[in-house]
Amino acid sequence: MAGQKAEQSDPAQQPEVNASRYRALVDLAYDAIVTMDEQHNITLFNRAAENMFGYTAAEVLGRPIVTLLPERFRAGHARKVRQFAESYEPGVRGSTPPRMDESNSVYGQHRDGSVIPVEIAVSKIELSGGTEFMAVVRDITDRARLMELLKKQASTDALTGLPNRRGFLEFVENILCASEQLSVFILDIDFFKQINDTHGHDAGDEVLRVLARVGASITRGSNLFARWGGEEFVAAMPGATSELALTIADQLRQRFEHGDFDHQWSHAAISFTVSIGVVTREAGDVDVDALMKRADRALYRAKKAGRNRVEAG
Repeated sequence: MAGQKAEQSDPAQQPEVNASRYRALVDLAYDAIVTMDEQHNITLFNRAAENMFGYTAAEVLGRPIVTLLPERFRAGHARKVRQFAESYEPGVRGSTPPRMDESNSVYGQHRDGSVIPVEIAVSKIELSGGTEFMAVVRDITDRARLMELLKKQASTDALTGLPNRRGFLEFVENILCASEQLSVFILDIDFFKQINDTHGHDAGDEVLRVLARVGASITRGSNLFARWGGEEFVAAMPGATSELALTIADQLRQRFEHGDFDHQWSHAAISFTVSIGVVTREAGDVDVDALMKRADRALYRAKKAGRNRVEAG
């Protein structure tokens, strides 16, 4: 018995036992585990990594780690590894796993060329023969899709499917950051309350959807047509001069005045007109709120002058 016990705890066997346990643990992991050496070549590739990237371990062992990266990220990868290695301080990282990229925009590439959004935590391991880096990689495709959907919903009007005020303001702010010409307009449905009172709110919603579809069709291309709120809509037209913006706005106004669009009304056709205020960016304009206030004042003049008209601000 004593001899058996000694044999089981033989220190000479311990490294082999530990290695077997390590290999089993790595292959049982749900997340992909990949290690690379100081030359940035792959030294370990577990089963989850095979499933994620589409390669077998035999195919990638010894190959450059950038094999698993999209082309656009390969050139800068060595620099990121170096920065990570120099700044790696496991004792002060707290509960947050270290990342190769501080942003969430980290991607891998499947064998078939498709790009995989991933979350990655990296550790630096000092070995007697040098240094290795171990990465635990998690596929977050479903999470990325959900985040993109939520982001889209946050900037989309539920009734019309158009961008909402938030989406419009982000679009305009990006243009104002550059020295690009820009015209915008605000459109208001004339006497919309009467439409709701006479035909009901369902009919009013139908008018809003009709206006959204027609407005989006006439301001297509690089332009953006959005719902500002209530019965007000807005358009941003990058590159449009004041003359072109006035022409587009008046064409839209005339289409609604004459009912010049195809639509199968739920009940009787509803006639309506719109008033529009148009402004063009002036030199030095960088404030989206100031630009929209000018457009709103032009809209007010259009309504005060009798509605169903376009006014420039």
